[in-house]
Amino acid sequence: MWRLAVAAIAAVSLLACAGGAFARPQLLVTGPRATAASGMTVLEVKGAAADAAWAQLTLYMPSGYTINLGQPVGTRIGSVSARAQLLTSGATAGATGVVLVADRNDAAVQQAATQCTRAPTHAGVWLLRLTLPAQTLEVPAYVDPTTGSEAGFGSAKLVLCLPQPYANGLPAYAPLGTKIDDLRTTLSAGVFTNPLSAGSHVWRTVVVPWNSSGASQNAAATVETQGLVAVPSSLSLKAKLTTARGRLTVRNSVLLSGTLLEDLRGVPGATVSFFETDRNAGIARTSAAGSFARKIHLVQRKTFRVTATVPTRNAPCVSPLPSSVAPGGCVSATRAGYRLRSASIVVSPRTR
Repeated sequence: MWRLAVAAIAAVSLLACAGGAFARPQLLVTGPRATAASGMTVLEVKGAAADAAWAQLTLYMPSGYTINLGQPVGTRIGSVSARAQLLTSGATAGATGVVLVADRNDAAVQQAATQCTRAPTHAGVWLLRLTLPAQTLEVPAYVDPTTGSEAGFGSAKLVLCLPQPYANGLPAYAPLGTKIDDLRTTLSAGVFTNPLSAGSHVWRTVVVPWNSSGASQNAAATVETQGLVAVPSSLSLKAKLTTARGRLTVRNSVLLSGTLLEDLRGVPGATVSFFETDRNAGIARTSAAGSFARKIHLVQRKTFRVTATVPTRNAPCVSPLPSSVAPGGCVSATRAGYRLRSASIVVSPRTR
């Protein structure tokens, strides 16, 4: 779970539009592409400058994934970056930092947890330490297994509470009025582990905005955004050598082909780049079945490989949360883009 103490510059001239309804926030999730694998995992909640300031973000991890909360206090488990909107000038400022394991039994941590989640203790607490020009922001993230009705949303959740940037005289004010509209957390291998079996999995974030007055949360404008992840993803490559013999010459060519799959299904429209001994050898697009091919003239022994660039794709929402949780409904479902690399193949021409 997350809570934020942020800073920036308040803007009276922008308050009228700052408290409006959300545009279409996105949840982008990328991670290891194999079943049962643990690797770097990126969780990004991406908004827009026109969105109302976030009051609370609750992210649900899909069932089948596992989470490791056993790291010692002080361990660095990842990195974080954010975009802060500077309301006075209309400019933006970037922030970067690290993710550390915090002491969940520390009195100050428990006090902040009570303010954010109404519970002083949690299964795990992470600290997102962001550095902006001339200031450092510390963002506690509270992590728990789900229980009761929430167990149907996912197996674990993280909650981030953000202060309001609108009214200096009211409680929970963000010093100087900074507003975060893009938060990207990159967690190291060993924190999350993929499900054991193939499938398409739904990460969910419930986004609650502040009212423009800063006096309360705008619960009626709460929305859901989904990040869709299919595992495993794979990129195969095979080579077929063809030799044409003349009276005095021998000509060789190699047909490179393969398939790009997600959850054992073909991925259409991805860009496949061919390389021969690390030199670019052209591109192709995957078909509706995820297949691709390219023929290359071969005069000497070569090592071939391909990379696939899968674009970010919008999709229909999957089993949206009930209106009692997200009155504004599910506003986006996104498959984040990523890249895959095939194994290498060595091909030698025939001389006779």
